[in-house]
Amino acid sequence: MLWQCKLCTYENKSTNGICEMCQISKNLSQLPGERPRIIESGINTLTIQRQESVVMENLRQIEEREALEKWERIVRYCKETNEPFVDDSFPPAPKSLYYNPAETKDNHVVQWRRPHQINVDSTVDSKLPWAVFRKPLPSDISQGVLGNCWLLSALAVLAESDELVKRVLVMRETCPEGAYQVRLCKDGKWTTVLVDDLLPCDKRGHLVYSQAKRKQLWVPLIEKAVAKIHGCYEALVSGRAIEGLATLTGAPCESVPLQPSALPSEDELDKDLIWAQLLSSRQAMFLMGASCGGGNMKVDEEEYQRKGLRPRHAYSVLDVRDVQGIRLLRLRNPWGHYSWKGDWSDDSPIWTPQLREMLMPHGASDGVFWISFDDVLKYFDCIDICKTRVGWSEVRLRGTLPPLSSLRHLSCVLLTVLEPTETEFTLFQEGQRNSEKSQRSQLDLCVVVFRTRSPAAPEVGRLVEHSKRQVRGFVGCHKMLERDLYIVVCLAFNHWHTGMEDTSSYPEYVLAIHSSKRLLVEQISPPAFVLADAIISLTLAKGQRHEGREGMTAYYLTKGWAGLVVMVENRHVNKWIHVKCDCHESYNVVSTRGQLRTADSVPPLHRQVIIVLTQLEGSGGFSIAHRLTHRLANSGNLHDWGPPDTQHCPQIDTQVEGLHSPRLIT
Repeated sequence: MLWQCKLCTYENKSTNGICEMCQISKNLSQLPGERPRIIESGINTLTIQRQESVVMENLRQIEEREALEKWERIVRYCKETNEPFVDDSFPPAPKSLYYNPAETKDNHVVQWRRPHQINVDSTVDSKLPWAVFRKPLPSDISQGVLGNCWLLSALAVLAESDELVKRVLVMRETCPEGAYQVRLCKDGKWTTVLVDDLLPCDKRGHLVYSQAKRKQLWVPLIEKAVAKIHGCYEALVSGRAIEGLATLTGAPCESVPLQPSALPSEDELDKDLIWAQLLSSRQAMFLMGASCGGGNMKVDEEEYQRKGLRPRHAYSVLDVRDVQGIRLLRLRNPWGHYSWKGDWSDDSPIWTPQLREMLMPHGASDGVFWISFDDVLKYFDCIDICKTRVGWSEVRLRGTLPPLSSLRHLSCVLLTVLEPTETEFTLFQEGQRNSEKSQRSQLDLCVVVFRTRSPAAPEVGRLVEHSKRQVRGFVGCHKMLERDLYIVVCLAFNHWHTGMEDTSSYPEYVLAIHSSKRLLVEQISPPAFVLADAIISLTLAKGQRHEGREGMTAYYLTKGWAGLVVMVENRHVNKWIHVKCDCHESYNVVSTRGQLRTADSVPPLHRQVIIVLTQLEGSGGFSIAHRLTHRLANSGNLHDWGPPDTQHCPQIDTQVEGLHSPRLIT
């Protein structure tokens, strides 16, 4: 049996009294000389301790050692009983294949076979013994009948480094007992997944789902482990390659859009900035995958075919070069031999002998080609960057995202940086692949970093960095942090006012912090008005200003915000400002006030977050329409703008006061 540390999520042996990772007691007793901070969550009450980030490679080695002990016990039992391993928690049965086995008409899978029973088409391959690896190559991967290109594309990018592929599989040699372990990072949490080697096959005994050439098991075993953590194979249908990269590596991942957003609130594309990011990512040796003709692009299938491209597939980015002012990328198509046929393709007349010698000294190779950055911008929708690094540290913290501004359920992170460090923050929400697509509902996510002064009484200070707010599985941001104290706040709003009353059902998050130097983190009880102060600070720094009248400024936060924030500042010493905000013509958004029309009385020398509108679901578009009306008043009473003797309509009750209460200008 294992127990999971409530702070760093590391799974420890039952015999360990303290967490091997963060050195915190199993029952979370306090460290000597430290005053504990109590955070009440909807699940339990924790005594929170300071912990240090851990070098990622050390963490992997510790987890592999523990996984090996578990595997050895299973193998020993199988040898004693003379029976191969069968995973009862993910059995060779229809429920491991489909959400609703009784309703499924799919009849591809008719049997489950172990490797030595599986038939292969290739006569060359059929003579080979089965192996976990034979130097993994991107071209090894073959997709089966599942629409899980997102996972296989990520695997193909990962296979550019066979060492990274081998880190995913804890067992690197074939196991006669059929027990294997796969190390994955699901929703920001490391987990070692145990699987057997019974694989879904058709009536001819061929693999139905993905496979690897040369009778290698790494592809179907990894696919099976990912299916297991999501409930069934059907759960793997459709997704984005960036999710696969994050799951397989646990590294910070970022998607760089190459097409203009349909949303007016998004920034325009800066081609030079994108190019600079690609160059620096290549210099850092990050993994990169380019998504061809996906997303919301309108694809002319015939044109893509004429150009030798496969839409809705991912290509590995092998190189990024600026040669004599010519911007070129070298891509690999792992899905077939045909390649790009436009400018800078293998047979293009645009090549000079000097450039050909410089960039293709060994001639052309199957599926690998050069393409101009302009053509990448034309035919590809995004480039996913997976920031795999050597020697970096990581720490992972869990918390809840309550559908209200309750201090009982909120937490934030106090970060102590002892020396300048490059830092990546990634905020994950719980994945929803275990539910059918029609039942999924993702939160908007945003992670914000502020300076703070005192560890004893931390408060929201100057904004340091923030992610975009997006309805996505995870969001992140990157910053070089100086020696100082910081407070990290995790935000989500589109589940407010949805009738979620059971505190145990509040959504959970995982915050992963990767850093070039080790740092100290402590999950703390938040300051009283942390949400209001965080949104006000963010809006002051990033919002559009509108000087509504003398002594009043309205701030609007829309860029990269998946919605809208309206915040009003009243600088008058003895006058109230009455504000009516009308957003009722907005579409596919929800309001933190529970209504799209509000009226508020902002006191003298105060700021107030009037409303936060949030995109309801990531797949659909949304539109924002807002109109602000305001007037000066000698009292806080709204008079004819609200019910008698009220200052806010709707009322600011205990559920929203932590976000919408007026805050004194300091």
